[in-house]
Amino acid sequence: MSDVTWDEIRSLRADFLNLQLTETANKLSERNCVELIGLLVKEGLLNVIYTTDGKDIITEQRLIREILDEIYANEGRINIVDLAQHLKIDLSYIESKVGDVCKEDPTLQFILGQFISAEYTSHLVEEINDMLVERGLISFSELIRQYDLPTEYLNSIVTNRIIASSLHNIKFESGTLYTDNYVRLQQNILIGYLEAAFLPVRVSEIIKNTRINENLIQ
Repeated sequence: MSDVTWDEIRSLRADFLNLQLTETANKLSERNCVELIGLLVKEGLLNVIYTTDGKDIITEQRLIREILDEIYANEGRINIVDLAQHLKIDLSYIESKVGDVCKEDPTLQFILGQFISAEYTSHLVEEINDMLVERGLISFSELIRQYDLPTEYLNSIVTNRIIASSLHNIKFESGTLYTDNYVRLQQNILIGYLEAAFLPVRVSEIIKNTRINENLIQ
């Protein structure tokens, strides 16, 4: 293979890149593939990455595609540690391709080791809105525990996507999200309790007997 010309090398490189996408019967033998790959890598015309088990190789272009496929298959959110395990690729290679992946799909965000898609964010907004309509009140700490998301990202979602665009007059105070309807309901319960009381009552007794939110009384 030492007499191969540059034009032939370039042609072989193109054949190899297409080889992964074809299912024809006339494929190169394993020995020829190894020889070809070694030559292309040596000449600097091809960059390949070996899987952690050493059984397979993948081109850098193909790795970007595989990363995107994994993100979409995991509903638009995955951390790079899991990604490396799923693809059997060393974590350092995944980290080196973060910028290329986000460039390939500009709707993706990379936040504290996680890829998060625009679709995932939209679904998250809908889910939190539905919870608020149903329950009236949710603590921010509960959202962090439930979704295991970075605080800064979640705070941005709450501020810019939920409060700013909500039709239910949602407020965010003292680490708690709540709707106007919830406040009115709590007020009605409190008024009803106080009107029924014949003697002065302690705040602690009101909270215990009505189970209304303590922050709203204060």
